[in-house]
Amino acid sequence: MTKKIALSCLLLASLGIQAQSDSTTKALNEIVVTANRFPQKQIKTGKILTVITRKQIEESAFTQIGELLNSQAGINVIGSNNAPGTNPDLYFRGAGTGNALILVDGNPAYDASTIRSTFDLNFIPLGEIERIEILKGGQSTVYGSDAVAGVINIITKENEGKKIGSTLHLSNASYKTNTLDYGFFGSNKRLQYKLQYQRLGSKGFSSAADTASKKTFDKDGLKQHFYRAEIGSLAGKTWEWKTTAQLSKYANDLDETRYEDAKDSRVENENLQLTAGVSRKINGGVIRSNFSINNSERKYLDDSLFLNGFSKYIKSDFTGRSYFAEIYGSFKISESLQLFAGADHRWQNTDQYYFSVSSFGDYTTSLSKDTANINVSSVMGSLVYNGEKGFNVESGIRYNNHSRYGNNFTYTFNPSYVYQDKLKFSFNLSSAFKSPTLYQLYDGYSGERNLKPETSITSELSVQWLGIKDVTARATVFNRTIKNGIDYNYEANKYFNYNAQRDRGLELETGYRKALWNVSVNYTYLKGNVTTTNFEYDANTYGYVAKGDTVYSHLFRVPQHSLNATAGIQVNKKFYLSLSQRFSGKRFEPRYADSPVEMKPYNTTDLFGQYTVNKNIRVYASLKNMFNSKYEDILGYNTRGRNYVVGFRLGF
Repeated sequence: MTKKIALSCLLLASLGIQAQSDSTTKALNEIVVTANRFPQKQIKTGKILTVITRKQIEESAFTQIGELLNSQAGINVIGSNNAPGTNPDLYFRGAGTGNALILVDGNPAYDASTIRSTFDLNFIPLGEIERIEILKGGQSTVYGSDAVAGVINIITKENEGKKIGSTLHLSNASYKTNTLDYGFFGSNKRLQYKLQYQRLGSKGFSSAADTASKKTFDKDGLKQHFYRAEIGSLAGKTWEWKTTAQLSKYANDLDETRYEDAKDSRVENENLQLTAGVSRKINGGVIRSNFSINNSERKYLDDSLFLNGFSKYIKSDFTGRSYFAEIYGSFKISESLQLFAGADHRWQNTDQYYFSVSSFGDYTTSLSKDTANINVSSVMGSLVYNGEKGFNVESGIRYNNHSRYGNNFTYTFNPSYVYQDKLKFSFNLSSAFKSPTLYQLYDGYSGERNLKPETSITSELSVQWLGIKDVTARATVFNRTIKNGIDYNYEANKYFNYNAQRDRGLELETGYRKALWNVSVNYTYLKGNVTTTNFEYDANTYGYVAKGDTVYSHLFRVPQHSLNATAGIQVNKKFYLSLSQRFSGKRFEPRYADSPVEMKPYNTTDLFGQYTVNKNIRVYASLKNMFNSKYEDILGYNTRGRNYVVGFRLGF
């Protein structure tokens, strides 16, 4: 391992270094929308924001969103390098899954049928993304529920600005993986439109690790289809409107459980997103309204000859529906003061069905949308002040009314100061919340209808260096306290609100660019613990009993230390070469009714090269995990060994 790290560092040094943008000045003057819901220069906001551009996406070795996000400071996407179709779990700054809000073009994306209401990142191909804006800290005042640790806004590609055009992307990769991605777009005097299709197929590899070397585990493959259509008005008009329809479907093979194969276990996944939006420019501002539907379905079937436990046949279906409507506006009160105000309404419901056959007979359980449904209404407002002498401040408040638990408020206070164009100081104090999910409220076995929302208070302090043209650097410390966190009561077999959770961390990010040489490096340190009820197993009753409180580290699967580095060189006008390095420290895997297992640190290295034939044709290749590191991201499941990707992009 030491030799691999040393060799990787040597390669990084020899290639040079890659900044996260073309230059510090360009990045700070870049217009972002996620921070306050209206266009704003990045230097004018004190919020901790990272932008991943389309150029960065296309000049990386990554082929999935999970891999890309896994390289960012403070983010861990567990399962992003496992077998095709593995549902990646996103942990943001040590918070549990479901505590980061995913947006697609500014609209919230959920799967209301899952335990934590998490969205499956597999549904959106990386090739369809124009940029990603990562907003850190408690952001519920602007975005509502789930924005406890931050917000990830996935912004899809728009019309290329031509009257008519098309794109084609083909790739071939290890594990007999092939991708075809075709887009067609155009515009006339009144409208612009776009159609996109992607097909992905992979033979894959065994999801479960074969530690007994039986060599009988079958490969777990995947087939995926992605469709997207959009039509809207031309930009720059007084009135603008846009509608989109997006359908993603994939089916993949599953294994029984950790270290156990399954021959006939499979899941079919489907996500449908429909959005419509209209905006009206007025003197000194703009008013926008949006409506979106997000529908997810998962259908599991396991009719293997042997199933874990005593079941002989299992079939289960889950459907989650989310509806979102909002109206908001940004209004320029003066040259330095801007008002944001809005209201939104959200509906969610789920249908769930489970059926199994065993020696004891048939077993069926279900959950209906007539019972499992909630709605939330909210109003919010904030003031943003941008002074001429480098002082900026945002302050806002949000009121929420939930159909089950009632009312709650959130707030934010965010001053920042740019000192002589050399240093930028930012402080954030914000509250956030996560509503109980439909499963936690209404599941027939473990649901508890009197759950309260998880609430949090986050403080952040950030210092960013701006003083040298070719250098950018940012250091951020944060502290987050969560109250009424939702945990599982092993004695009553119900969900309940535990006492408290505290997370804190340090994020260091730096980049340098000089002529053809560039680099970016980030390091994350995390620490967190939970105070909750202590449940001990009673062999006499074959159950659990509550015995006081317990405090434990909750950073399961998340490393305390992680480091990412990317280095690149523009060898000449046509050839670009880069190298990416990831180090993940030791983690702990939770086990039911047993002590956690320590997972060893690991180190991976990816090499990427791209050749530009002309303005319309580019070919690329990558060698991922080039030193063939052996590691487990999830206990008992395989990750990708050394693997390759080759492809070309055509646009005309």
